[in-house]
Amino acid sequence: MFGRKSSKIESPQKTVSPELRESLARLARLATERPELLDLVRLYRELHPLLFGGARPVRPPLVSSEEIVKKLAGGVPILRRVSLEFDDPSLSESWRKLCSLVSRFRAGSTSGQVTSDATIQQIPPMETLRKLLGADPREFCETLGQSRSEAGQLMSSLRLWALPRLAPVVQALERHWLGPGWPRGFCPACGSWPLLAESRGLEQFRWLRCGLCGAGWQVDRVFCPFCETRDHRQLHDLFVEGEESRCRVSVCDACRGFVRSISTLTALTAPGLLVAELETLHLELIARERGYSAAPKFADDRAVDPNV
Repeated sequence: MFGRKSSKIESPQKTVSPELRESLARLARLATERPELLDLVRLYRELHPLLFGGARPVRPPLVSSEEIVKKLAGGVPILRRVSLEFDDPSLSESWRKLCSLVSRFRAGSTSGQVTSDATIQQIPPMETLRKLLGADPREFCETLGQSRSEAGQLMSSLRLWALPRLAPVVQALERHWLGPGWPRGFCPACGSWPLLAESRGLEQFRWLRCGLCGAGWQVDRVFCPFCETRDHRQLHDLFVEGEESRCRVSVCDACRGFVRSISTLTALTAPGLLVAELETLHLELIARERGYSAAPKFADDRAVDPNV
C-alpha cells in the first residue's frame, strides 16, 4: 500500500457519487501539489470509497421538536443522551476494514509498532459512539478503560467511521439551530469541537464545521470557539505567504486554542471535509509549534474533542 513514493493517483474504476468523485479529484491534485502528504493521500484515497460508497445513515433519533428546542436553549447538543439505532448490517465489517487500513498506514509511517491497533479493531463502534454521545466528555476516556494514546487512536478511527452515518441525520436536524442560531463554539448536534472553519461565499461568512457528524453553524468572524472571547486583541491569524486568501489558522491568545480555516463558495460535503483537513494540515503543525491547541483542556466540558 505504501511502497515507493509516486505522485500518480489512479482514477477510480467504480461508479461513484458526484460528492465522492469531487473529493477523489481533490486528493489526486493534492498528491501532486503536496508530495510530502502522499502516504496520507493514499490512505484517504482508500478510505473514501469505504466510508462514502454506500454507508447507511443511522435512524433519525426519537426526539421531539419541543425537546430539541429546550436542549438548544440550554446549550445542550441535540444528540447528547439520545438513543441512536443502526440499520446497516455491515457495521462491524466496515469498522474492521477501516481499522485495518489505518493500521497499515501507521505501520508504514512509524518506526515503532502500534500494539493497540488490534485491540481497537475489536471494540464495537456502535456502542462506543453511543457512549461518546451519552457520557460526560470528561469521563469518556476513563469509561473505555484506555490510555490517552489508545483513546486518541480510537477516536481518530471512530470519527472517520461515524461521519458518513451521522451526516445525513444531522442535515435533517440543522433547521433547529440555523434559524435561531447557535452562539457556542461546540457542535449543536453532537457536542464536538469544530474540525475547521469555512469562510463561505462571496461575503466570507464564518461557519464552523464538525468533523464527527458534519454539522455546520454560523458564528461571528471575531470569535474563539473554545473560550468564546470576541476580543480582537486576543485573536489573530497565521498563514503561509501566498495562501492567505485560501486557507489560514485562527489562534486565540486568551486560551491558546486554534481552528483552521478554508475559503469555500458553498458548504463542504462530508467527504470534502476530510480532504480539507489534509489540505490544511500544515497550518495545524504551524499552530502547534507555537504552543496552540485544537481543544484547550479548560474549555466547556459539555463539548467533546474527537481527537482526544
